[in-house]
Amino acid sequence: ARTIVSLGVPVSINTNIHCPAGESGSYFSAGFMVICQNNRDKEGVEVEWTVNDLNTLRHEAHHLIQDCAAGTIGDGKMSLMFNSEKEIYQFLSNSSYTVEQLKQIAAHYEKKGVTGYDLLIELEAFVVAKDIPANLIEDKLKEYCN
Repeated sequence: ARTIVSLGVPVSINTNIHCPAGESGSYFSAGFMVICQNNRDKEGVEVEWTVNDLNTLRHEAHHLIQDCAAGTIGDGKMSLMFNSEKEIYQFLSNSSYTVEQLKQIAAHYEKKGVTGYDLLIELEAFVVAKDIPANLIEDKLKEYCN
């Protein structure tokens, strides 16, 4: 989180307007991140981080990397980290998620109207958050966003 802030990206934690029930977090490609902690109880007050909170931070940090890979922070553009459909599908299939779990995640986003390339953006971030250590995500943040 400190690295994200050092890159000039505001990180809002547990703000009611950004954290409706059931929401874990968001990265807005305008250059703003929100983390909604599981055990939040007061507006804007950070609490002890859960395993899921840290997973959310890694997920949203990867969206920041995707933003930087497509141009600059906050330019509204996002990019997969793979150069071909074959590469992204191989990355997803080699992940610790089962095919059924990936289908469930996809179905959840499709119900929200997220499809095609944007759906792959989400699936990539889920796999990175689960399978890539935080220190390597931090290295990529520095590489792509500095």
